[in-house]
Amino acid sequence: PYGLILVCGPTGSGKPTTLHSALAYINKTETKIWTAEDPVEITQKGLRQVQVKPKIGFDFAAAMRSFLRADPDVIMVGEMRDKETTHIGIEASLTGHLVFSTLHTNSAPESIVRLLDMGMDPFNFADAILCIMAQRLVRTLCADCKKEYNPSEDEHEELKREYGSEDYERNQLPSYSSDLKLFKPAGCDLCNNTGYRGRMGIHELLTGTDPMKKLIQLRSKMEDIRTQAIHDGMTTLKQDGIEKILNGHTDLLQVRKVCIK
Repeated sequence: PYGLILVCGPTGSGKPTTLHSALAYINKTETKIWTAEDPVEITQKGLRQVQVKPKIGFDFAAAMRSFLRADPDVIMVGEMRDKETTHIGIEASLTGHLVFSTLHTNSAPESIVRLLDMGMDPFNFADAILCIMAQRLVRTLCADCKKEYNPSEDEHEELKREYGSEDYERNQLPSYSSDLKLFKPAGCDLCNNTGYRGRMGIHELLTGTDPMKKLIQLRSKMEDIRTQAIHDGMTTLKQDGIEKILNGHTDLLQVRKVCIK
């Protein structure tokens, strides 16, 4: 396959880890993968990894131009920082390459608007885009000491309201009852009495469907893009976080910190 795959989120949201996880999945002997990173944080056998040096003029755009002369199958660029890098990335994805990169945006629909505002040709961008994934990291409840409890009706109603009442019902998520169980942190030696151990990602995935490509070509508003993405099956960051609360992986405090205002 060829096209453009973007991962977006603020600094510290695990974007390089996600990209390298994707590259590890497709990293085969017969696949030539080149990466340009600043800096190289994760190394993998089989990847041709390069660290950019803007001080000597070797930036992401220069690295990509060099890569394209080496006939790669897959290119990973650390970040779409400027118009030139983004333009080369889109051109590469339209000429038979699979291109991965990141953006510092808050949501998947916002990434489309940001790239169009950078001056990208909407028709080329629409043709290139495969998917955009936004992500955040939340602390995971310690599996050894998390404490089960029955939430109040008000707490359940807040979860339902933040998720979207209609979507909550449509997705058949648990209604309030005395049997409903959530989890909260407790604290033990294994988690240094914090109640949390490790972090996990919450995500939203916007896919480049035909209706979505049409909206990009028309330079549609972000609200219209978000509506279409949800219609195409996108679970929002907030919704994914709430589902992980209901599954006992984290709690409302952690999800509220990263995606509930």
